Parts: sequence; structure tokens; C-alpha cells
Amino acid sequence: MRITRYIISIITAVSLITASAYSTDDFLSSRVKDISDRKYEGAVIELLDNAKESIVISMYTINLGTTSNNPVKLLLNDLFEARERGVSVTIYLNTRLWVAGTAKKYYVKNSTLKELEEAGCVIHLMDFKRMLHDKLVIVDKRYVVEGSVNWSTSALKSNRESATLIDSPELAKIKLTRLKTLIMPPAYLEEEAYTPAYIENLPKTLKIPKELILNNKYFHRMAAKHSNFTMELYCILLAHSQTTKKKEFFLCLEDMALSLRMPVSLTSSALRKEVINGLKELQNDYHLIKVTFFHGKDAAITLTDIPGKTLIMPTDSLIQLKDAELSTRLRFLLLIEALLKDQGEDIHSMTYVEIGKRFDLHRATISSAFKDLEKFRE
Repeated sequence: MRITRYIISIITAVSLITASAYSTDDFLSSRVKDISDRKYEGAVIELLDNAKESIVISMYTINLGTTSNNPVKLLLNDLFEARERGVSVTIYLNTRLWVAGTAKKYYVKNSTLKELEEAGCVIHLMDFKRMLHDKLVIVDKRYVVEGSVNWSTSALKSNRESATLIDSPELAKIKLTRLKTLIMPPAYLEEEAYTPAYIENLPKTLKIPKELILNNKYFHRMAAKHSNFTMELYCILLAHSQTTKKKEFFLCLEDMALSLRMPVSLTSSALRKEVINGLKELQNDYHLIKVTFFHGKDAAITLTDIPGKTLIMPTDSLIQLKDAELSTRLRFLLLIEALLKDQGEDIHSMTYVEIGKRFDLHRATISSAFKDLEKFRE
């Protein structure tokens, strides 16, 4: 009986804590209607057609496709008609998309959206460094549509998508206030060059454990295998760790793909897969990191501690920040050069055979690395 009373008291306490966490002041009065799946398009068209004052849209993607009468173009036609009635139309758009060859300027170059702007619609393009993931429509500062639906043919006609229509002026006000904080100056995308997240604001120098150069199970193996991608990936992780002063951190796989200059012509899943394979190699083959993946989009990284002294290296000799190509063998040669200099030796006074014996490298690899070095220092 005593145990039973104890359990009941715990349950009661948890219930009271949960109830107090969500007071009635946190909730808004509203009318709610489910418009999931095929109900969405008709419900939104009705809202747009009957809008009297304002339409505000915040969307991850508006994909117009290639066919002349796809459902997205029909929705956009409703925006033109709304403007003819004097209804204000404001659109907030994500710009961080994987569209072959035009990821950054996708919306800027789109003729239909240009026409909307010419018709008096206000279009805000979001900061490319931050993803806008909204699927939000607000009409007449009263009706809020929110859910998983992007404006694309697949979302409107094929996918299983959840969406809710909410009649709540209070909620609409909160959502509109939030959106106003997202506005970027129009000149941003045109004037400021984008720097991928993990090579932005890097220090000029990096601390490299000498063990990575001296022990042939690390960088030597990468150079022998021509694992250019793997070595640079590790160097970027090391740079990020030293910049943030954390050995454990979360990683956005797509951001890392951009930082490694992978072609935007690849799909986002293909880009993430390349980074995943590199991280697995660093963990399983080199034991330089521990990694846990989350839904194939993000990863938790823990850098392995490498004992011993460190070597100070220029960041741009290990991570490609300029146009000059950095091969794996060149990176390793630059590391060897710095290591020898730290020990009072000059790599340029040594023969290829001497360097090969010292660092267990094939003469042909050393010869090619020196040719790369000449081009790098031109």
C-alpha cells in the first residue's frame, strides 16, 4: 500500500508540472480545419480567390516545373488576379535549393516570379546561409495555412501531405510578426559572395598533430591512396573544432558538401551520401572520428584525441580556399616540408629517394607532389 501511494503521488506531481508548463495563456482561440492531401489545393485556391486585403506566403520551394498548366502555375495565377483586385501580395522565399547549376539564383532568374514582382508583389529572398523551411500561407491577417506542403506538383497531386487551415487573427498576427524579422536587404544576394558554412571565418593557421604525419596509418595512407576528399574533409573538421573549441559538434551534411566544393548538379541526397562515405572512412579506416548519423541529413562528430606535439600550418595549405588545386600528395608534401623545417631540415636539399625512405612514399608520388608544389607557388 505504501508503494502504491508513493507511485500515485509521483503521477500526481508529474501531472501538475505538465499542466503548469502549458497555461491557458499560451493557447489561442481559433477554428481549425484539416486540409491534408488533395484537400489542400482547393482550400488554398478558395482563400486566394476570396482574399480582400492581403496574402502572405512563406515557402521553402515554389517549383514551377515544365508543363504549362501545372497546379503551381494555377496558384500563382490567383496571385496575379489578387493584385488586380488591389490585394497586397508578399512572398518570402528560401534560396538554398539544390537546383542543377543555379542553386543561388534560382528564384531571381525565374520569369514568372519576376512578373509577379512587376505586378506589385513584394518578394523577399532569404539569406542563402540560412534555410527557410516554411510552408505557410496567411490571408487577410486572419486565415493561416500551415503544414508540410511545398508548392510543387508532387506535393499538390501525389505526396501524402499534412496541412491545417486555422481561422485565428491572433495566430496570424504572431506569424506575420515573425516573418518581418526574416527580411534581407534586396542587394544581399547580388553583391555578397556566398562562403560555405564550414570554410567561413576559418583561422589563418591550424594546429596539426605531428603523429598524423609521422604515423603511416594516417595521412600517409591517404596520400598513398590518393584520398584527396578524405584528407580535406578531416582538415575541415579539425579546423571547425579548433574554431569552435569543441571536439564534439553537429554537422550538416549538405553544408559540408558545399564546403568541399561538390558540384551543385548532384542531387542533395547524392551530395549527402558522398559526405557520409567520407565520414565513415575517417571513422572505420582511420579511427580519427566517431560519427552518428541522423536521418541521413545531419551527423554528430567526435574527434579522436591524437597524442603528441603539434605543427602550425597555414590553413590554405590544407583546405582549398583559393582556385589553386590542392591534391592529397601536395597537402602531404607541404606537411612534410613544415615538419622538416620545424626540425631544422630543408626538404629541398633532399633527394626524392631520401624523402621516400624517410616517409615511406613511392618516388613517383613524391615527384608528382613537387610538380604540384611548383604550380601551387606560381
